[in-house]
Amino acid sequence: MSEREVAENTSPDGQIFATTRWSKVLSAKSDDEDRQEALQFLCRAYWLPVYGYIRRRGRSPHDAEDLTQGFFAHLLEGKFFDRADPGRGRFRGYLVTSLRHYVAREFERGSALKRGGGVQFVEWSEADAERLYAETDRPQLDEGAAYDSAWALTLLDRALARLAEEQRENGREAAFAALKPFLFKAPTRGEYEAVATALGSTRSNVALQVHRLNHRFSALVRLEVAATVEDPADVKDEMQHLFDSLRR
Repeated sequence: MSEREVAENTSPDGQIFATTRWSKVLSAKSDDEDRQEALQFLCRAYWLPVYGYIRRRGRSPHDAEDLTQGFFAHLLEGKFFDRADPGRGRFRGYLVTSLRHYVAREFERGSALKRGGGVQFVEWSEADAERLYAETDRPQLDEGAAYDSAWALTLLDRALARLAEEQRENGREAAFAALKPFLFKAPTRGEYEAVATALGSTRSNVALQVHRLNHRFSALVRLEVAATVEDPADVKDEMQHLFDSLRR
């Protein structure tokens, strides 16, 4: 990997995601400490699509929270990952397949595991969970498509948060707040000029900063995707699938 590729595919804490997280979960032994750490990271990062899926199945917010915690407790049992599964190459696909089985079993039992058996894998308040669920849910989609949509939005939000943290650490927090809207939309006439005036800059400099932010944001999105696939060669296809899910 070239120096430029390392720079573009390295997180702010210095990790190359393609060699960590999901690939580590799959390759490590069931009692491996790194495996547990990587899996817990992924569970905490992507709880919202799981919570939303359970809510779409008719569970109350309280029961959905309990079932989400219980599901992650189930995931962290070592034998769970010893089962062969054709979707194991992508954490997203493996997670939703496993979730379907888990939810069906719990619905039959009519039970909810209380807070994951007493272990708090996700720290939230019910109000925050419901707010985020309302913001990401798309009622016109079936539960599978809604899950993919929530997954994609969560991934983009994580990448955006990492970008914001980088900008803050480099003393560009105020500029980033002004420029962030242009990561998601093209400027209308006069917008760059207005931002340039507010920042004491020029239109051309604002355009250049937006270009650089877009480039870094794209790299961080790739990093987030790479953290959830086993083979780095799958990153491009996985990104395309997730962006397609946002267009539905």
